[in-house]
Amino acid sequence: MLLSIIGLLSTFGVQGASAVDPAPSCAQGGVCKLGDIGPGGGIVFYVRTKETVSVWRTGNAEKDLAFDANGWKYLEAAPKTWAGGKNDPNHGWCNNTNTAAAWTKNLQGRDYYYKWRPGKPQSGYLAGTGFGNSQIMFENCTGGAATKARKYRGGGKSDWYLPRMTEMNQLVMYAGGKLNPDSACCEKDFPKKQNAKFKASTYAFNWGSSYWISSYSFGRTAAQNLGPDIFVFGARYPSNSGLPFVRPIRAF
Repeated sequence: MLLSIIGLLSTFGVQGASAVDPAPSCAQGGVCKLGDIGPGGGIVFYVRTKETVSVWRTGNAEKDLAFDANGWKYLEAAPKTWAGGKNDPNHGWCNNTNTAAAWTKNLQGRDYYYKWRPGKPQSGYLAGTGFGNSQIMFENCTGGAATKARKYRGGGKSDWYLPRMTEMNQLVMYAGGKLNPDSACCEKDFPKKQNAKFKASTYAFNWGSSYWISSYSFGRTAAQNLGPDIFVFGARYPSNSGLPFVRPIRAF
């Protein structure tokens, strides 16, 4: 009788061990690594650490970046089919191309590695974020790149936005297979072509074509055309001419 009870307990013990829930995946809110599918259905292209933030403190890149252990940890990019087509859609910057409009004064040209939060004043570091600039544009445009990005609901998430320059730079590094770049300041740093595996994926880019970014210094050239077969960042100024491609990202 005693042996039977011990046998039953042993059986239940084994069953209990096998029934332990596995750790949540990245998409379920668990730990993420590069290339994972994020909670929004996008691909994780950046994991934020003290080391990866320091990449932007070199050369001509921003030197004012700070790492916040309690801040967001990852960036994910939407798939190229995010707008319902086979590839990224083309859109103008805003349906209102008047760069002298009063609301454009709230947009910042420099990029800082902070995530804007609703209710925070739009000044200094916080105003330079892709989310903050995208939100300002969204509130003042009825159409265009940032409006489309902010309306995207991939994974049921409502915090998608138009990336800022540093985020786009990092995305290009990832797309080119440079997962741990030493610098991201200059033409020499960027990959010459898209990684074959990434190019064949649902997250591939129209390499060599213009993509919108969210931040501008009006009166200056916002584009960073790096030559043949290299990614082109943004357009020369906020307008509807040229109709660059749009790809939303989100931080979490």
